[in-house]
Amino acid sequence: MGYPIKYIENNLVFNHDGECFAYFELLPYNYSFLSKDEKIQVHEHFRQLVAQNQDGKIHALQISTENSIRSVQEKSKEQVTGRLKEVAYERIDDQTEALVSMIGEHQVDYRFFIGFKLLLNEEEVSVKAMGQSMKNSLSSFMRDVNHHLMGDFVSMPNSEVARFLKMEQLLQNKISNRFNVRPLTKDDMGYIIEHLHGQSGIAFDDYNYPLTIEKGETETWIKQFDLIMPSRCLITENQRYLKLEQEETTTYAAYFTINSIVGDLEFPSDEIFYYQQQQFDFPIDTSMHVEIMTNKKALTTVRNKKKELKDLDNHATESDNETGNNVVEALDQVNELEDVLDQTKESMYKLSYVIRVSASTLDELKQRCNEVKDFYDDLNVKLVRPFGDMLGLHGEFIPGSKHYINDYVQYVTSDFLAGLGFGATQMLGETEGIYFGYNLDTGRNVYLNPSLASQGVKGSVTNALASAFLGSLGGGKSFSNNLLVYYAVLFGGQALVVDPKGERGGWKEGLPDISDEINIVNLTSEEANQGLLDPFVIMKNKKDSESLAIDILTFLTGISSRDGDKFPVLRKAIRAVGQEEDRGLMLVIHELRSDPNPLASTIADHIESFTDYDFAHLLFSDGTVQNSISLEKQLNIIQVADLVLPDAETSFEEYTTMELLSVAMLIIISTFALDFIHSDRTIFKIVDLDEAWSFLQVAQGKTLSNKLVRAGRAMNAGVYFVTQNAGDLTDEKLKNNIGVKFAFRSRDINEIKKTLDFFGVDSEDETNQRRLKELENGQCLMQDLYGRVGIIQVHPVFEDLFEAFDTRPPVIERQ
Repeated sequence: MGYPIKYIENNLVFNHDGECFAYFELLPYNYSFLSKDEKIQVHEHFRQLVAQNQDGKIHALQISTENSIRSVQEKSKEQVTGRLKEVAYERIDDQTEALVSMIGEHQVDYRFFIGFKLLLNEEEVSVKAMGQSMKNSLSSFMRDVNHHLMGDFVSMPNSEVARFLKMEQLLQNKISNRFNVRPLTKDDMGYIIEHLHGQSGIAFDDYNYPLTIEKGETETWIKQFDLIMPSRCLITENQRYLKLEQEETTTYAAYFTINSIVGDLEFPSDEIFYYQQQQFDFPIDTSMHVEIMTNKKALTTVRNKKKELKDLDNHATESDNETGNNVVEALDQVNELEDVLDQTKESMYKLSYVIRVSASTLDELKQRCNEVKDFYDDLNVKLVRPFGDMLGLHGEFIPGSKHYINDYVQYVTSDFLAGLGFGATQMLGETEGIYFGYNLDTGRNVYLNPSLASQGVKGSVTNALASAFLGSLGGGKSFSNNLLVYYAVLFGGQALVVDPKGERGGWKEGLPDISDEINIVNLTSEEANQGLLDPFVIMKNKKDSESLAIDILTFLTGISSRDGDKFPVLRKAIRAVGQEEDRGLMLVIHELRSDPNPLASTIADHIESFTDYDFAHLLFSDGTVQNSISLEKQLNIIQVADLVLPDAETSFEEYTTMELLSVAMLIIISTFALDFIHSDRTIFKIVDLDEAWSFLQVAQGKTLSNKLVRAGRAMNAGVYFVTQNAGDLTDEKLKNNIGVKFAFRSRDINEIKKTLDFFGVDSEDETNQRRLKELENGQCLMQDLYGRVGIIQVHPVFEDLFEAFDTRPPVIERQ
């Protein structure tokens, strides 16, 4: 089988049989955690894509390309801004070296390419068109003669290329209605051919194919050497494998094709192209040559086969023998197929399916071949590795080629082709940014860019900067949240972390590289901190401080805004204090005492009863306190000592006084975060709310959360909710404004269902439930900006980060 390519221009490949193929990259679609209906919809789109070609050929390739880790990490550096730039660069460089030492310079990235034979059958038949056709044929003959005599250059008439380009454009518009496609470039073509001939170590995006094109007035010339250059290597054919020798590497490649399909491939569940990416820890390539048989031709073939089988049946009857079971079964299948073809008027498809397995040694090749064979065996697909046909099957992968032999051709329907899952993959996160971990199924690195959502990226399903970290105790949600906040700050963001449990007090010592930019505000019950959390002290804006004072005092006293007697009295006192020069909650008590209304005195007594508690004096100022909480550093942490937070299961009515005061303080600190959000809009900011469930359970907390999220979207700030249950985020407005989501292990089946609903995946699917239940520490279900869902392993890389962010109690080592 000779080299099939005669001429290349852009994504057009002309072969020596006078055929022209247009090649596209089918941009992969995320297939993980899709519901059955969504999978059927994808299946139908692909079936229609295949079925719309009533005549012609399709060449589909799944190629294991290489993605450079160093290149991605260097691109990530371009996103770094702010005062910690140098520290960030150093951290990223160290991270790069660590990742390269663990997984190598490149990661395997599967890409899907699909080529369609272009048919010029839509032209009008006229004397002029026939004349042009004869002229083209004569011109083609003369070019072939010149090429054989001269040999150095290959030429193609510009008019011929222009005709096919017009058809290619129409085809692209048709395909784009169902799938995202990208026309291939000469570099892509060169990469595919070189990859098939044993070249490795060059990333797909970095590859350059030096194909020199000389454009003339009527013709375009390219060098014959340039055309065949990507295939340069010494090929030694053995009966069961090829030996491909490059200058620096030697690769052994074996080729499998389908011998028979002994059972039905189930859909959805047997999508070969999707599952083989996860199954193998080594790269494999797959080629599908599909030749379309029109309905009329297919029916003729089937009826001829039916006649053959009937003859065998009659012959057996005449000679007093029983007809063999295989003949009876074949007759039943032929009758069924005839009925289907007659009713649907669908085409049939001749499929040549070839799998390429490669390795650097023969022993490794043998082991990999066994794994591939076993995988296909489990799917009822019997593979064969034909003796002496390796070079011919190798040729099937080259763009513009044709199927090699008819012996292993399978006759299939468009349903079968659509059910193979071509183009399906698992994708999560961004192409570059903060390295956060890796996809558990595919092993691919997962990168995040927390500030990207608000920029309206193409393909994203949300513009919300808010995130949620869900999961029961000890699953890794706080650790992962801390890691993301740390890297967001390194990349130039600013963060305010509300730390009710005081777990981040050691960060200055644990993170010495950024200690100058860490500001820990620890609000203890000391005299010096009196009134620092008073709404009139902490809020800059008068109206905001009055509004917060009403929220806090109604929350503590239980006075509802619908209480026509008490609420106006309290509102009047707060407003009066708000107009004074000196303002504070203690002065609200004095104002109520001076009100002749008997209810005012009762309300004053009620409020004053809270001031006796140890840390309650943080809330009550006498009007002389100045706000001393500064948030000018890159990473600001606010801690309140002695907080007593209610359990997640405790209802609001059962809160103790200490719990009421603790939640009130969290509401105040979170409202203070509004001021932080409204600072410099050019800097991405994070408000990190740990133990968020404690105030999401009360009306004031829900209102505040919505306020924070809405303000954040407008002011380039993300609010991160760290909470135990998806049920804490039941408010529809809030739920719809949360972008990236992380869910860690949960054991409770009801909670698991709520979490899956929150992620928009099928909550009744037992596989989904089991996957969430069986997550290990540091593993989580993640949904990115594009609505794609998958499971990742959070990977801190560095020991110092692991120790700094680990919130587990220390274990005392035995002597």
